[in-house]
Amino acid sequence: MQERAKRRGVASAAGAIIACLIGAGFASGQEVLQFFTVYGPLPGLLGAALACAVLGTGCALLMADDGQGDVFVRCCGPLAGRALGALCPLLLFGVYAVMLAGAGALVQTGTGLPAWAGRAGMLAATLATVLAGQERMTDILGRAGPLIVAFVLAAGAGALLRGPTGRPWPGLPQPPAGSWWMAALVYAGYNLYLMAPFLTALGGRLTGRSAARRAAWAGCGAFGAALALLHLAFCLAPEALSSQAPAMALVRELWPRAAALAVPVLLAGVYTTAAPLLFSVCRALPPRLPRRPAAAVTAAAGVACAALPFDRLVGMLYPMIGWFGLALTAGAALHWAAGKWKKR
Repeated sequence: MQERAKRRGVASAAGAIIACLIGAGFASGQEVLQFFTVYGPLPGLLGAALACAVLGTGCALLMADDGQGDVFVRCCGPLAGRALGALCPLLLFGVYAVMLAGAGALVQTGTGLPAWAGRAGMLAATLATVLAGQERMTDILGRAGPLIVAFVLAAGAGALLRGPTGRPWPGLPQPPAGSWWMAALVYAGYNLYLMAPFLTALGGRLTGRSAARRAAWAGCGAFGAALALLHLAFCLAPEALSSQAPAMALVRELWPRAAALAVPVLLAGVYTTAAPLLFSVCRALPPRLPRRPAAAVTAAAGVACAALPFDRLVGMLYPMIGWFGLALTAGAALHWAAGKWKKR
C-alpha cells in the first residue's frame, strides 16, 4: 500500500513537471519554432535531445535539494544567489504576463472573442488554483500535463503519417543563439530558472532522492518526446510556421473540423504553466502581506502587462532568462557535488 502511494506520488510529480514545461510558448508552437525548428530538421532534433537531457538533470538536482532557505543562495552562493533570487520574482511575473497574452491570442484566433476575455479567464483560473494551495495545485497539474502531451503527440503523429506537404518554408524569426546546441542550453536554462521555486517545493512532497530522480526523468522524457515530434511535424508542414500559433495552424491543416477542439487543449497548456508561475511570484512576496489580496493584485497586474505581441515577447524575454537558468543549473550541480564530497 505504501509503495503504491509512493508510485502515485512520483507519477503526479512527473505530470506536474510536464504541465509546467508546457506553457503558452510550447502549446502555441512558438518555442519549438524559435529554439529548434529555426535551425533545421537534424540540428533541431539534436537540440531537443540535448535540452531534454539538461532539463532532466536540472529537475532531478533541484527536486532532490532538501536544504533550507533560498534555493538560489544555496546553489550559487550569497552574492550571485541573492542577485538571481532578487530578479526571479520580476522575471516570473513577466513570463506570467506572457502566458496571459498567449491565452488572449489563442481565444481571439480560435473563437473570435476579444483577447481580453481570454486574459481574464486565464487570470481567474490561475488565481483560483494558487489560492487552493500547493498540494491541490500539484494534483491538478499532474492530471492535466499528460493529456496535453497526448494531444501534441497526436498532432505530430498525424503530420508524420501524412508526410511532407512540399510547400516552401516561410521567413523564420531570428535564432535566439548562434548555434543549435547553445539554443538548446538556453531553452533548458530558461525553464529551470522559472521552475526552480516550484521544483524545490514539489520535491518536498516526495520521499527520497530516487523518487525525485524518477519523477524528473519521467516528466522531462515525455516532454522531450513531444518536443521532438512537434519539431518534426513543423519540418514536414513548414507553412504552419508563418502563424502566431503554429501548433494551432498545424491542427487546422490536419483536421479542419477538429480545430475548435484545439483551443481548450492549448489553453490548458497555457494554464498549466501560468499557475505555477503565479504561485512562485506570490511565494516570493513579503510574508507580512495578506496572502489572498496580494495574490489577487499580482494576478490582476499581469493582465495590464499582457498587451505586447506574443511572438516578440517569447523571442525577447525567454533567451535572456535562459542564461540565468544555466547559471543556476551549474550552481546546483556544484552544490550537489560538494555535498557528495563531504560525505566521503
